[in-house]
Amino acid sequence: MKYKVFLERKASKKLESIEQSDKDTIKNKIAKLKDGFVPELDIKKLKGYPNHYRLRVGRYRILFKLLEDRVIIVFAILPRKKAYK
Repeated sequence: MKYKVFLERKASKKLESIEQSDKDTIKNKIAKLKDGFVPELDIKKLKGYPNHYRLRVGRYRILFKLLEDRVIIVFAILPRKKAYK
């Protein structure tokens, strides 16, 4: 089942500031999100936040929320150290 994936402005700006090799990997993983929660993606639900998840991509974490109408909103792309504060 296909999902629509959107990046919030803050996440998009952060993605542009990341070095190219990591940026390409992150873009590929975000593109794979369109196919849903496939096993090859390391996705976990965030505790205490309904419909919020994190996707692990190397040393970065992509934080996103899932809306009812098969829409994924990426709201943050953070280094691992900052993602869990």
